[in-house]
Amino acid sequence: MNGSLLQQIIAQGLPQLEKKTITPRQWQVLHHLQDCRTQAMGSYQWHCNHCEQDTQWYCSCRDRHCPVCQGKSREQCLRKRQADVLPVAYHHVVFTLPHQFNGWATLHPKVLYKTLFKAVWETLSEFANARHHMDGQLGMLAVLHTWGQTLCRHIHLHCLIPSGVLTQKKQWCSSRKAGYLFPVKALSVKFRGKMLNGLEGQANAGELHRLAQLTITQVLNQTARLKWNVYSKPTIGHTDTVVNYLARYCNRVGISESRLSLRGENNVLMRYKDYRTNKTTHMDLSASELIRRFLLHVLPKGFMRLRYFGFMANSIRRKSLTFIRKSLDKEVEKHDDVITDKVKDETGPECPSCHQTGMVLTGIILPNRQLAQFRTI
Repeated sequence: MNGSLLQQIIAQGLPQLEKKTITPRQWQVLHHLQDCRTQAMGSYQWHCNHCEQDTQWYCSCRDRHCPVCQGKSREQCLRKRQADVLPVAYHHVVFTLPHQFNGWATLHPKVLYKTLFKAVWETLSEFANARHHMDGQLGMLAVLHTWGQTLCRHIHLHCLIPSGVLTQKKQWCSSRKAGYLFPVKALSVKFRGKMLNGLEGQANAGELHRLAQLTITQVLNQTARLKWNVYSKPTIGHTDTVVNYLARYCNRVGISESRLSLRGENNVLMRYKDYRTNKTTHMDLSASELIRRFLLHVLPKGFMRLRYFGFMANSIRRKSLTFIRKSLDKEVEKHDDVITDKVKDETGPECPSCHQTGMVLTGIILPNRQLAQFRTI
């Protein structure tokens, strides 16, 4: 069977899926993954002047849910963000939603995820005060992840936070204690209150109309009695380590092909890490079940799952970083070797035969338009 491993799994499992449960947005993503790097997407014709080799490369789908395409997108994103890394310690804080809200993510994903971003930022902003010796504006990069190791729904927000604030006088004020940002238990209580109040407000505004009012009340009351999970990882002090953290959490999808293998017709072996034992194990899944779990994490069209807040917001980031570096008396560090992927845009790609750069584009084959009618927008 031709195609990537994920395309083979989709071809085997899609006929067994309940078609009525698949939304138009999920159909769109499935078709993108099926067409990725095939004749349906068109291709480029390249010629190598060194070995006279002609090569045809099919175009990628560039869908953010495609595990094959996100590798290059991750590299390009990190190149842009290298200059934004400050020479200070960073904290990695994770805010997790209780699993009682998993069903809400199916019916109202945009409302739930938007409220999560807002609640987390409001929580952290309230802790940036004189009491915690950080009276100023925080900066934060937040990335939404909706999956766990087994591809089950596990909604959480990864936050990368510089250890300090930008004061009103445009000076950098570092956190008082090394390796410590804010008290985690207090963050958890405040985050719970902000999130529940936000969801209650959305319900009163009619934004959760697919949910029964009794269900909303029961879930809010039940989760109000739970201990919510907020986890703060050790600080990150080296710039290269910060960039590697960005590579780990930005532009990622729930599964990579390296964790999958086919074990016969309609049988997939998935490897995952069991955090209870801290060991890598595996499970057998049908192809249809793997696709069903994968589709749980398809985001609404146009929804931004990577966002910047505070002095790292897009509108003021350049000026804010200039003030901070001036306060720290530090210049922008250049790290040419952090990203290992080689960029050959100016000289042409590398020839797969002789491995010389400088291939010449000789032609473009347009996508197979006959397949366009099967795509659902």
